[in-house]
Amino acid sequence: MSPLFESLLDNSMFLLPHELSNENPLEGGEMDNYLRDGGKTEPQFKLQLDDKDINLEELEDLMSYSRLKTVAELWLDRNDFGDRGVELLSNSEGLSSLQVLSLAGNKLTDSALSSLASSKNLTHLKRLFIHNNFLSSKGVDDLAQSETIVSLEILYLKQNQLRIDGARALANASAFQNLKELYLARTQLGNGGLVQLCNGRTWSSLVTLSLAQNGLDDNSAHALAETKLFPKLITLDLYNNNISDEAVDVIRRSPYLKYLRVLQVN
Repeated sequence: MSPLFESLLDNSMFLLPHELSNENPLEGGEMDNYLRDGGKTEPQFKLQLDDKDINLEELEDLMSYSRLKTVAELWLDRNDFGDRGVELLSNSEGLSSLQVLSLAGNKLTDSALSSLASSKNLTHLKRLFIHNNFLSSKGVDDLAQSETIVSLEILYLKQNQLRIDGARALANASAFQNLKELYLARTQLGNGGLVQLCNGRTWSSLVTLSLAQNGLDDNSAHALAETKLFPKLITLDLYNNNISDEAVDVIRRSPYLKYLRVLQVN
């Protein structure tokens, strides 16, 4: 590893609160902050490497980084390592404590999702951001049936061409029983894809569902109002679809969406 790249890694590490949350990481003097706490718990860091033009060779160097095992959040949006890089990440024992992984905008294909799905090291992963790539139904199906990535709570799949087959893969997922938030904006679902989501497994933990910009109309609104698969849904995003005010009222009056509090439409 070059001294320059190691310096980049050191300066991109930020100490996280002890409990993973949406709080801001403690930037600057992170080890001092940890020492003031008395070193009672293992430190966990956010490694922020978005837009760093990281290639496959540099990613290999990252896997040998001495502080890798302390990384709980790894952000790698918009880099240059491709599907092979995701395979490398998935096989790294040094990432066994990882809880958050962001791979947005990396021109990834289904092969990347398949690598993640078969990983034996990312078993603690809770949040996966893999939007704005080139994913389709095959990769989604692999992830949805994973036997190891079963702790996900937040999944960003927006801006991938999932279409109706991708929706079918999600509807039959066995790995998403703990999922709380699912983001599917601009995934070309259409009414057919929405019907698939409404006729599969129950989303027993889901509280947020984003379906913005998917070409949905009143038929989808009625399907959402009539399904019993989203019993805990609180937030439903239907922004920029073709749903009438009357159909919106049908959703609001649904007896099966009794916890719904936020309904976003045009």
